Amino acid sequence: MNSSLYRQSAITHRTNVWKGKALLVRGLPVWVHLLITAIFLISLTLLLTFGSYTHRVTVSGELASVPRPVTVASPDQGFVINKFVSPGDNAKKGQPLYEIDISRTTRSGVVSVQHRQSTQEQLRIVDDIIGRLRENRRITLATLEQEKASYAAAFEHSTKILKQAASGLKEMKQNMESYRRYQQAGLINRDQLSQQTSLFYQQQNDHLTLSGQREQNALQVLALEGDIRTRAADFDNEIFRMEMQRSVLARQNTEDDASGTLLITSPVNGRVDTVSLTLGQSTRSGDTLAQIIPDVKPHWELVMWIPDSALPFIKTDAPVNIRYSAFPSEKFGLFPGRIAEVSVTPAGMQERSHWASAPGADTGIPQTWYRLTITPDVTHFVWQGQRLKAGNGLRADCTLFLEKRRLWQWVLSPLYEMRDSTRGAING
Repeated sequence: MNSSLYRQSAITHRTNVWKGKALLVRGLPVWVHLLITAIFLISLTLLLTFGSYTHRVTVSGELASVPRPVTVASPDQGFVINKFVSPGDNAKKGQPLYEIDISRTTRSGVVSVQHRQSTQEQLRIVDDIIGRLRENRRITLATLEQEKASYAAAFEHSTKILKQAASGLKEMKQNMESYRRYQQAGLINRDQLSQQTSLFYQQQNDHLTLSGQREQNALQVLALEGDIRTRAADFDNEIFRMEMQRSVLARQNTEDDASGTLLITSPVNGRVDTVSLTLGQSTRSGDTLAQIIPDVKPHWELVMWIPDSALPFIKTDAPVNIRYSAFPSEKFGLFPGRIAEVSVTPAGMQERSHWASAPGADTGIPQTWYRLTITPDVTHFVWQGQRLKAGNGLRADCTLFLEKRRLWQWVLSPLYEMRDSTRGAING
């Protein structure tokens, strides 16, 4: 439209004219606004004064069975040459699980094999020496026993002859006394008496000779008894010395055998859960070979890690709320549990290294962690009518309920921090 056809005053009127009738709505009275404001302030004051809030902290951890699965580790570096079990097998205590070759090879051959062969050869020689010593002992003692038996028989024979000679000597003495009386009576001459006397003294000398022979036989028997004991002790000492040497060689043979291959056995009765290596795989010292679940009925517990700021407010048997990573709370909700144990000393890095959920070393802000054990009230889960079992290592978060304060105390807590930061030194 060409504005030059209309007057400027008409155009201005047409622009400013209202399209419709304006209606002004009357607002609420002032007393209503004041009443609503007063109610809000009173409610806020009552809430801050009488309301309370419990400080909560969420900690992480994992589910573990007690007793825990036993981890069998490799004691040395080598490679697997035999595997005796598979997952799901039942293992007895002492049953072989793996055989690991840890031998070293040089230009002259396998060191452990050479040591073992040398030690076994020495064992064979020592066994031969011990056998010959036992045989020599038997022969020597048997010879001495025979000699002793001969002297004992000679002693018995000489004793009998001596008794007979003593009886004959007694009779000859009586005859000599009779001949002496006969000579005094003039019945015989002096030569006959002298002959009878000579026979008596000759018989007496023979008796003395037999007595000396008997004593010599008795001494020889005693000497042979002492010799038998001495020779037996000498042989026993020599055999004992060789057996001690054999024991040392046997121990050396065991060490040589251990330096070539290691037989890894099960430390407990239980079920093999996992095996980590197969034939031909290499292993290092400390590598996990297998995990065995002990053959006892376990109970479950949650192992959590709490910071030192929450430790003073943790009490045993206090309730907690548990959320499992595998069972989201949106579907399964929260699970109840109770605090079973709180450690009084900080958990070191070595202890935390055995748990996958444990916090590691924080290079930024140093933090002290304590171990918290929680007993869950529910250890199984139901999903679509199926019963799901818990497992070791199941990650979980727990909500711990710490200190409880009035709301106004929580609101004013920044002021307390400002007050403490501006306060001077405290003199006790």
